[in-house]
Amino acid sequence: MNKLTMKQLYFLLLITIAIAQSSHAQQKNKAKTPLIDLFYQAISTKEEIEFNGSEFNEISLSDYEFVEISPRTIIAKYPDAKRFLVNDSIMVVNFDTNISGFIEDFSTSDAKIEIRNFLFKGDTSINLNLYGELKEEVFNASDLSFKNCIFEDRLWIWFSNFVLEFEDNEINRLRLINESMIAPKITINNNKINSLDFWTAAAKDVLIGNNQIGYLEVDLSSALTMSIINNTFERIKDSNATDQKFLNSTIRLRKAQSLVSEGKLKWDRDSIMNFIVNKGERLLHFNSTDRVIADLRIVGNTFLDPTRSKLVIFDQQSIKMKISNNVFEAPVILSPAVSSDFILEYNNFYKVNMSAALPSTPQNHVSIDWKDLKGKLYYQEDEDSLPYFGQTDTELKDTRNFYNLIAGHSRLLEVYKSYGNLDDANDVFLDMKALHLERYEYLYRTEGGTTNFFQLYLNKLLSVYTRHGTDPAQAMTASLWIIIFFSFIYFFFPSDWDASSKSKLITNFKTFIEKNEKGYFKPFLMVIKGLVTSFFNAITLSVNSFVTLGFGTIPTRGLAKYICIFQGFLGWFLLSIFIVALINQILI
Repeated sequence: MNKLTMKQLYFLLLITIAIAQSSHAQQKNKAKTPLIDLFYQAISTKEEIEFNGSEFNEISLSDYEFVEISPRTIIAKYPDAKRFLVNDSIMVVNFDTNISGFIEDFSTSDAKIEIRNFLFKGDTSINLNLYGELKEEVFNASDLSFKNCIFEDRLWIWFSNFVLEFEDNEINRLRLINESMIAPKITINNNKINSLDFWTAAAKDVLIGNNQIGYLEVDLSSALTMSIINNTFERIKDSNATDQKFLNSTIRLRKAQSLVSEGKLKWDRDSIMNFIVNKGERLLHFNSTDRVIADLRIVGNTFLDPTRSKLVIFDQQSIKMKISNNVFEAPVILSPAVSSDFILEYNNFYKVNMSAALPSTPQNHVSIDWKDLKGKLYYQEDEDSLPYFGQTDTELKDTRNFYNLIAGHSRLLEVYKSYGNLDDANDVFLDMKALHLERYEYLYRTEGGTTNFFQLYLNKLLSVYTRHGTDPAQAMTASLWIIIFFSFIYFFFPSDWDASSKSKLITNFKTFIEKNEKGYFKPFLMVIKGLVTSFFNAITLSVNSFVTLGFGTIPTRGLAKYICIFQGFLGWFLLSIFIVALINQILI
């Protein structure tokens, strides 16, 4: 892959397919080579041979119901092959290997081939295709399985209509590529794989479960269902693993070619390799915007990344998509286009970029758990751009990315509002307003100005008084405390509504502190009565002023008169905000 551009590789594959088909037509009447003989030849070769992807054989099977290709069966036919054994169980293939061909299906039952207990040291390509007089659907239960094998370099499969199964293998790079890779089902279970690639593949059902995977890339591929369940994604540190797994990335190579054509990247090996390998490290990348993965399920996986820098990217077209019960230590760029059902729940995220094109609601099913996302939203366009959190002055200056970050919140807000989920809708809206408040503070700090001043402090007031219009009850509570506060002020000032109570209160207090034959109890009660009466009159004045009912002549004098005018303005302003907040909650 590092010697060919993607266009060259794609062109080569097309030519190879054409050669394969014409070769198949020419060889159909030729003698068939037993499959086990091809493996014996691969094991016994003593020198490096040129890898020829256009060599196809007409292959026969010893038993069409079940064929085991293993050290045991090879030694049974070729006793001298015993010298290639390692640890009495594994047989070594030292050089690049290409075993490709067509198998005519003579059996009334489904053909089953199992390849097990091999160590492949070189580049390996194994492509087997069934053919018969009936339609292709008769091969839906024909199995080609790989078990307990080690592939130190690449395993390529680009031409197969078998049901493919990989179990208990160690594979450096597994590449399932090309449109002629039309396996009815692919099952990859309990393997250790440094790099797993799908490119232009057209499998029907794909199950990837219980594996340890360094990197998974799905590029320009389609499937009816693709389930990725209970895997651990982590950079694999192993003597057989390569740090240059991204050399196989068709996504990165295609992007590099685009940058070269735009004059933004030099067309030389060092520049291309630096761009492909050293930038944009990822644990998983879906990029199938031109194809459809109808039903994608990401369930119960763990994405480990102590550096918090490797990305998990979803950028594909799907009808249904479910991401559930996963742990993401790595940042997630979530930007698929989903047309029907979208479920995002019970996940543990580090950071999430919410750029998904979600289906319209409520006619389609969309379930997004806000508790998983709260405080974790950020924006990042792709693996080559910097993450944007909207926190530093440099970030707040970037208007474009700021509103891209806000757009992620807005998508969630519309979903929750469409389902009548007021609690989560309000919470998302408050996060949006908190981001706006950070930006208003930055603008006022750097630019000043009356507009920026009022923009900042009005938003701070709205945050405290009504939680930006989401909590009318908080506004009522705040208003009550404002009324009580001003009541304490009016208590100490004379008022036309309280002309005699204060003088009586003073007289009763003097009587209370004087010694007389009547005792203290009755004067004490009179003092308490006077206090309650005066405070009640003060509260009445405060309520009247706050709700702007109107006085005629303001019933107080001195400083209290001006305080009363200020409270009237404050009450008019705050009650207007309260009414808007109340209507806002009613209309959601």
